[in-house]
Amino acid sequence: MTDTIEKLHRGKTGKVSDKWSSYLKYYDTLMNPLKEEPVSLLEIGVQNGGSLETWSRYFQNGENFIGCDIDPNCGKLQYDDPRIKVIVGDANIIETLQAIKSVKEQLDIVIDDGSHRSIDILNSFVNYFPMVKPGGVYIIEDTHTLYQMQFGGGIMNDFSAYAFFKKLIDVIGFQFWSQDLAIATMFQTFFPIGQVPEFINSGWIESIEFRNSIITIRKSLEATHNKLGDRVLVGDSAQVQTWGGTFVPAQPQQ
Repeated sequence: MTDTIEKLHRGKTGKVSDKWSSYLKYYDTLMNPLKEEPVSLLEIGVQNGGSLETWSRYFQNGENFIGCDIDPNCGKLQYDDPRIKVIVGDANIIETLQAIKSVKEQLDIVIDDGSHRSIDILNSFVNYFPMVKPGGVYIIEDTHTLYQMQFGGGIMNDFSAYAFFKKLIDVIGFQFWSQDLAIATMFQTFFPIGQVPEFINSGWIESIEFRNSIITIRKSLEATHNKLGDRVLVGDSAQVQTWGGTFVPAQPQQ
């Protein structure tokens, strides 16, 4: 049995890895269901390269651990684990995107630990969330920078990445306001009419979790805005509240 992410990180030697302590416990909870799976992971922002080693040691059955960084010095990083590959380039230009896809076209986990600038965070999300497998997760680290003007943020900045993801929350419940407003109208601050990414329009956003300095977006198992599902009414005694018509409780599934 492999160690926890926290234990691996705190006991790490060799290549430097920089993570906030609150991330470590959270990642242990978030990643545990995938721990034994043949995951493919992309980390945007490699720096000294240590976290790629942590991921490869945690996911012992993992298939691919791809790092992407704009710093050419990251191309000098060497790993004993052949599953780790570092691609040097701007994550949001087509050549780099194609290079990443040449390694793996579908990913279980994407971690954006790149520039932390609003524009880059938004572009990376648009470019790489479609590569996340159904049920997979997209994680954005160090989102405290989005409160800072030098990163294109600010608490009252309606154009920041934080403002975008706050709007994205409402897309999860689109089935309840779809008659009142179009998604394109809601996101006209960020996309010209007709250019909202298809994964938003078609209902691939399952959930969004905001934590201190981290945002996690989970991809739905299927593209749909009808996420609430059927109403399941059970029991045969309604003494307090009754419904009009005949009371027919749900039948157990066979």
